[in-house]
Amino acid sequence: MKRIGLSLLLLLPALALAGTKPVSCDLGPAKQPRVAEISRAGKIEDTYVYSLRQGKAAKATLWGGESDDSRGSEVKVKCVGDRQRALAVMGDFMSAGYPRGLVLVYDTGRRAYERFDFAERNAPGWLYLGAKDRLLVFPPGGRLETERRYLVYRFAAGAGQDNSEEMVDALPKADGYRVIKIDL
Repeated sequence: MKRIGLSLLLLLPALALAGTKPVSCDLGPAKQPRVAEISRAGKIEDTYVYSLRQGKAAKATLWGGESDDSRGSEVKVKCVGDRQRALAVMGDFMSAGYPRGLVLVYDTGRRAYERFDFAERNAPGWLYLGAKDRLLVFPPGGRLETERRYLVYRFAAGAGQDNSEEMVDALPKADGYRVIKIDL
């Protein structure tokens, strides 16, 4: 009986995410909340339509456009980081046909949310936030050509989705960056 009770207690965090309650993440600094929220609705078999609310803005479908573009399965949502927080989302979305996701942060200097979209087999492992650029780093193994190398998406600060990709042999140096570990 004790084992059953312990097993149920260990399942509670997974069950909480499996429900229809939104997952929210405070991305702002202390005493200045900037909450982002992911919610889901419209269940069809094992899929849902996912929506994002940034602060007090209206809720919008995760990938814009038609609601079916934001219909996904096996979606993981997690609030990550310590001093600097990020909201990470990844799943199989109908609009892509392959794993897709995003990482969302709040830039206190610009007073704006920043969103970094990606489409990779592996979830990102780290987000580097620098004054001039942001690096979304994927561990080795997602693509054939990255079997032993890290894949880095480089976003210019404040430039939205304008990014470049490169493959590197080691994790980028953290000098000049705040690094958020992403564990999806």
